[in-house]
Amino acid sequence: MKIKNQDFLKRENQSLVLEMILNDGPISRAKIAKRTLMSPTSASRIVASLLDEDLIREVNLMSEGIGRKATYFIPNENSVLSIGVEIDQKDIRIGFMNFVGKLIVLEHIDYEPTDPGETVRFISNNIREIIERENITLERIVGVCVGLPGLIQNETGNIKLSAQFDWKQVPLKELLQEQSGFQVFVDNELKLKALAEYNMEADPEHETMAMIGFGSGVGSALITKGEIYRGEGNFSGEIGHTIVDPYGIYCPCGNFGCLQTYIAEKFLLEEASKTMPVNSMDQLFTAYKKEEKWAVNILDKAITYAAITINNVVCMYNPDTVVLAGCLIEDYPEVTERILEKCKNQIWTPVTQTFQLRKTKTGVDGVVVGAAMSVQRHFIKTIYFNREV
Repeated sequence: MKIKNQDFLKRENQSLVLEMILNDGPISRAKIAKRTLMSPTSASRIVASLLDEDLIREVNLMSEGIGRKATYFIPNENSVLSIGVEIDQKDIRIGFMNFVGKLIVLEHIDYEPTDPGETVRFISNNIREIIERENITLERIVGVCVGLPGLIQNETGNIKLSAQFDWKQVPLKELLQEQSGFQVFVDNELKLKALAEYNMEADPEHETMAMIGFGSGVGSALITKGEIYRGEGNFSGEIGHTIVDPYGIYCPCGNFGCLQTYIAEKFLLEEASKTMPVNSMDQLFTAYKKEEKWAVNILDKAITYAAITINNVVCMYNPDTVVLAGCLIEDYPEVTERILEKCKNQIWTPVTQTFQLRKTKTGVDGVVVGAAMSVQRHFIKTIYFNREV
């Protein structure tokens, strides 16, 4: 059994108090001490250290039942900034988030990633331009998190494989840290979007939430009690590479008949092109709305496999909530409605009433929000002031 040393306990207590003020402020010293089971002296010392670091500030409010002003504490929203970045197939999204979770800057920039080095320079240059334009103090920035599709080793920041960009074994964290000078984190986009979705509510009622993404690929992410379930190597949730037909078509992962070959955008367009010269999902969907038989057959098959995917995720994880995301869901509401309708007959009967099924609420900026949020969470968990508390 590990025994926590004194420095570890101090760091843990500082993080605990800061997180409490962020989530529950305005809050008094007495209430902090009571909730954390600390002595009033210890709680006061930690509050003083947070004030000294300018991470929180005082507000005077009328005390309940007494009728006089008392001192409470709230986060200093301007003290810390985190940067969230999403690398998508046709654009880069960059957001700057303040200490209370508000995006103070959000930019969508047209860009098609090809070379990793060029992409890193593009991101770094745009971050620098935003900092100069908005007159942001560098010391306020505590880190950058980049979200993108693929197999991401989040602890090292290496991209093992991103099929959407044809990137393999890319040390993205190292490259961007060298270019930007900031601490950098790298993670799978769907995991970050799921984190943002889970934390949309100040007090989430659900303990376990699964997100399923249908778009350029097919993936899932599981959030349990506020934390991302990662598995070994951060590869959990790669449901797109579960095999649904061992005699199916070839998948770039090396297997045949992977689930994503029946739902992902690339494969839908390839299938459509066998019949008609189709270059985009918009063209395919237009034909679908016109009830052209070839388009209906392609998308109806995708809708069926999407419903099967939802059933399988529910049977595996038994979540309280399942959230659907990705361009197939967010850009084409009629497809979403068909999937939800299909689920009525596709979901295993014993679990039909055990979960809520809905579309994402975070929209196109969900990955950026989750990325910036993850930087702040790391900052709070690792905060430590080298002083007596």
